[in-house]
Amino acid sequence: MSSLFTLAFGMVPEANQASNWKTVADWGIEGIGDYGAFWFMNAVAGGYYADSTGHGETVYAFDDGSAIYTALTKCDEDSWCSGLRDDNLTMTRESWHSGTYSHEWGTGAIAGVVWGIMGIHQTAPAWANFTMKPKLGGLKHATITVPTLTGYITATATPTRLEVNVPCNSAAKLCLPRSTADTAQRIAKGAGLANSEEKPVHTELLLDGATVESVVDGGHLCTHESLAVGCGASGAARVLSAR
Repeated sequence: MSSLFTLAFGMVPEANQASNWKTVADWGIEGIGDYGAFWFMNAVAGGYYADSTGHGETVYAFDDGSAIYTALTKCDEDSWCSGLRDDNLTMTRESWHSGTYSHEWGTGAIAGVVWGIMGIHQTAPAWANFTMKPKLGGLKHATITVPTLTGYITATATPTRLEVNVPCNSAAKLCLPRSTADTAQRIAKGAGLANSEEKPVHTELLLDGATVESVVDGGHLCTHESLAVGCGASGAARVLSAR
């Protein structure tokens, strides 16, 4: 629990973040209830309270979404699934098998989907800016609508494509999971391979079919910070892909 809360609140020194994240992710949502599950989602996804390193490659580069995907879909005693199966629930509640039906911790699964699986994070007050870095785990396709103060964010994500309706009063940093083509390549120095070194090679990132400047951000290839992705013409979705 100490690892979980310090990670969620961005209190862990950078040198210890990776091991802390692994401790929390490996534990899962066993024995912590819906209250702990909410903070688990926050910590593992690099949520609202974590500082900027929580969204970068220091901690989350190796996270493909599997930890949160497993927490959301498992069906043992400590799970939302077991409540649906054993208690005939039609909604999430305060605790796995007891408590009220109107408690805020019952929404922990939503945090897992929005922050974790779809990777949507508010990065400025009133949603003036946000990032979207999907980590789909075992999913091949996901669609979401998130209400914000500037309008609805509607998005569809696959491992290779992202379509996002960005509210016109917001600006977004959009990201794709790095493809197998985006790997290190051995670049020869001088005449001999003995002096070669590993250097990162980016895939080409496309926004609405046009090449844009990109940056590697952990396990993702993202639009560069200099490009604020706004709403599309006549409300059209912005489409991110790579080649």
